[in-house]
Amino acid sequence: MLGKSFFSVRLVCLSLAVGSAATLVSATVAFASPFASSVASYDAGIGAPASFISDPTVALGAPERVTGEVAGFPGSVTMFNTPFGTDEIISIGEGGHLTLGFDQPIVDDPTNPFGIDFIVFGNTFFTTSDFTVGNITGSNAEPGTIEVSADGVNFVELAAQADSLFPTQGFTDAGIFGTDANFNPNGSTPTDFFQPMDPSLTINDFLGLDYQSALALYGTSAGGTGVDLAGSGLASISFVRISVPVGAGINSEIDAIVNVPEPTTMLMLALGGLMVRRRRMGW
Repeated sequence: MLGKSFFSVRLVCLSLAVGSAATLVSATVAFASPFASSVASYDAGIGAPASFISDPTVALGAPERVTGEVAGFPGSVTMFNTPFGTDEIISIGEGGHLTLGFDQPIVDDPTNPFGIDFIVFGNTFFTTSDFTVGNITGSNAEPGTIEVSADGVNFVELAAQADSLFPTQGFTDAGIFGTDANFNPNGSTPTDFFQPMDPSLTINDFLGLDYQSALALYGTSAGGTGVDLAGSGLASISFVRISVPVGAGINSEIDAIVNVPEPTTMLMLALGGLMVRRRRMGW
């Protein structure tokens, strides 16, 4: 008769332990945020819209999943409806730059998905001539130069460009423009901000695709420009600088920068929390 009740207690304890591990992981991540946590410097440059240069701290924290609230037109973020609020993106004009700092160093880790170490989210979006199924005709990419630094003084330029491919996708099931029939934000299954897109994909892989086909290429990813530190000569960095060259004729917009977590580190944190709980429970 001890069987079911005994194992029920063990299962409850295990459930509590897993919950405790998740809480520990959440607390640890909150302490060392995977998102940019400080603005080291900002220069708006030339030509950036005045309404999008007042507060560079909007680039801190997580990317947007819903946009347009301030403008009175809220909608889920999709590859056709990317962040456009003055409280969501910061603009960088010609000759300008934005330098963001991280509490948690970004490590060059080849075991990350596709070897990607961090992801830059902007407000580039796909264009379409068909507002029903969203056949993709192009992109409004406004690429900014990406540089990285370990000390905030010496920077190394990388090949990847910010605010280019891929547009942000906040949910895997949001409508084309992120609203339902009553113009309320839709989408119920969040995408993964830490899952990079396949870097072998280009704009040519999306041209002519409808929205559902493009979503299939995204999978669970939220998009963004994935950046690999390999080749930078740096084992880890704590600063990322986005700039726009003079004469580029564009403004580059930044929403957020995300440090792709090291899978082994996250696993060890979870297991560590589980073992602590196990010892306290005495089993």
